[in-house]
Amino acid sequence: MIFFKNTASPNSDKTVYFEAFEDENLIGRCTLILEDKYANVCELTFDALYAGEGLLKSAYNYACLKNYYMGKCSVQNVDSLLLKLGFYKKDGVYENDIPSILMGSCGCHNK
Repeated sequence: MIFFKNTASPNSDKTVYFEAFEDENLIGRCTLILEDKYANVCELTFDALYAGEGLLKSAYNYACLKNYYMGKCSVQNVDSLLLKLGFYKKDGVYENDIPSILMGSCGCHNK
């Protein structure tokens, strides 16, 4: 079973760390920064694609609960995962509205 844990930064209430555990083993982590207009995932590491997808959805769900509507991801080298979740690239950074991110994408518009 996969469990996602979030922890607020002791230095800022705008920074939240997420960890993914499977059978008590850490399989991924990410950092969410709540900015003025965007919820930005700026760090993401994972052992399996499903862990990366789950971490992103956990982070953006958290942001949605904090009244953020737009999400962006400034992490490098995860393009296929971001496209799968419905992100689009704007000025070199992937972004989309959080409800669309949480729904995901069929990927057919990216072909």
